[in-house]
Amino acid sequence: MSTTLEDEIKNPVGKDGSSSNKPTPTNACSMCRKRKIKCDGLTPSCGRCARMKLDCAYEETRKKSGPRRGYVRGLQTRLAQAEELLKKQGVFGSDSHADHNLGTGEPGKSSSLQDLVTEAPLAASVSDDLLFSSAYVEEEFMTSNPLEIFPNDNQDSHMNAFLTEDFSWAMIELGVEEPLPPQDTIDELHVAHPLTSFEITNNSRTQIFFSKIHPATPIIHQYRFLAERPPVSLRYAMWALAATITPKYASLHPHFHMRARKYAELDQTSGRQKYINVRHAQAWLLIGIYEFKMMMFPNAWMTTGRATRLTQLLGLYRLDGLGVEFKQTLSRDTDIGEMEERRRTFWMAFCMDRYAGVGTGWPLIVDEKDILTHLPCSEEAYELNIPGPGISLSEAMNPVNAPILSPFAGVAVVASLTGRILQHLQRTDPSNAEEREDINSTFWRNHRAIDSTLLNMSLYLPAHLRLPAGSSNANTIFLNMSLQSCIICLHQAAIFKGEKLVNPAVVQESKMRCLAAGMEVASITKRIAHTDLSVLNVYTPFSLYLGVRIFALVLKEEPNNEDAMSNMRFLLSALVALKETNPLCESYLIQLDLEGIGISALQTNIRDFSGLERAMVSLGITS
Repeated sequence: MSTTLEDEIKNPVGKDGSSSNKPTPTNACSMCRKRKIKCDGLTPSCGRCARMKLDCAYEETRKKSGPRRGYVRGLQTRLAQAEELLKKQGVFGSDSHADHNLGTGEPGKSSSLQDLVTEAPLAASVSDDLLFSSAYVEEEFMTSNPLEIFPNDNQDSHMNAFLTEDFSWAMIELGVEEPLPPQDTIDELHVAHPLTSFEITNNSRTQIFFSKIHPATPIIHQYRFLAERPPVSLRYAMWALAATITPKYASLHPHFHMRARKYAELDQTSGRQKYINVRHAQAWLLIGIYEFKMMMFPNAWMTTGRATRLTQLLGLYRLDGLGVEFKQTLSRDTDIGEMEERRRTFWMAFCMDRYAGVGTGWPLIVDEKDILTHLPCSEEAYELNIPGPGISLSEAMNPVNAPILSPFAGVAVVASLTGRILQHLQRTDPSNAEEREDINSTFWRNHRAIDSTLLNMSLYLPAHLRLPAGSSNANTIFLNMSLQSCIICLHQAAIFKGEKLVNPAVVQESKMRCLAAGMEVASITKRIAHTDLSVLNVYTPFSLYLGVRIFALVLKEEPNNEDAMSNMRFLLSALVALKETNPLCESYLIQLDLEGIGISALQTNIRDFSGLERAMVSLGITS
């Protein structure tokens, strides 16, 4: 093939037939390499250096990549030393008890393990389970910097670079500031948990959170939660509640709670819109439940208010309302399951708002007149993404619609009645004598209206919401307990207000209603005595407390009433037994002690219930 003179000028060819300025295919000049830009490889100067009039030079050899000489060998030496120390402590030995002790976190095994972590910093990175299961976590769990867990003694710059590059960046990607618990711990807390020896059947496994916490607070869709990546704050809140009823992790729930609050507050103050969603509202609700359970009352009331306001910000109180006069915070283009999850999140906030008001006497946050969200559907329909009947709160007050109520919807209805009783008592002018003495005044008209609603609900409650048919459902138990609590609260106020009425029959009727409600509380408690107490609602002790007070008042008038004495002792014993899984009971026991009720009965009852002795010693009660 012939070439023209113009081609030869543009593409000069050497004697060997190769182009004299052919670019080097695998090498770039030092300037382009330094700036990390593409180099055309032309010699003696690349095109970019020629245009910018820079000194262009090509290195004959490349620098070797990878670790420096001796780095890998030094790392292997340190790893061997760590393994040797672990063998001396018996961790990797043939002792079959080693893994068991580490997994259960026994107090007697923690000191040697802490010394091991101090002596061999690299050993701490060998196993997350080893670090997490030891008592060393008790002191160092709340560190803000994950590298602070590893002492800097005997660490060279290469080890620090290794930890910083591989350890910290992985946590930054997850959005956390310290390592999460080991995956086995996470799975056991909210995914899988082995049953006790007498419950094991064909290697079956149950779930701690979704089998014991979720039935009373059914706001999280289990399969949707496990299929997505929820916020870290929500996960820590779930682990905190699960750890409170798991002896193996009982010492860790305060740390989980602190981390849940920390990440929830970080997300809320970040200023980014993506952190204002239903998952964060659920996180605050679970944090509030934990704080009520652990008697952290100021934090619990503030957290409940924050969670309730967040549900209002998201518009969860008007999910099924019509009209365009409100701004839409969340998209309506969603499936049935997610919409139901939003409803349940709001109604849980509604219930907590009501029970927080009962505990403090402070005004309620949510006004029932503003609610345009349907009550929760059944649990089966929720899990299968099947639409429910769609009943509003006002429609649920009609006895005709009682058969279509789900247990969670029934709890919301009773919480609504609790709020009405609270407002009924708060908004009465105590200086107005007419309100107290006139049987036809506004106070007594409201009293009769609420009492009529309570009577209708008690009479027309469907079979699946009654006991013992619904004794396997935590919300059904709490529904029946709360219904009796409402009756006691309403009629105790009537007794107080009606002492100066001309007609004493009103006061006598209220006393009979209170006694009947107290008997029903004792009966319900006896029916559920065989169930797992850890699945009961956090607010259940309030009903037991009211029952004890009713029987104590009866005994003041009739000291020889054996039935009242027996029921009071039984309810006191139930409070002490429930304290093992719900520390909130202790506050009611202390309140009863301050009122001079029940302590002598408990002292007498120890002889019959010897199993209560340890619980009473922890309360400072001695016989």
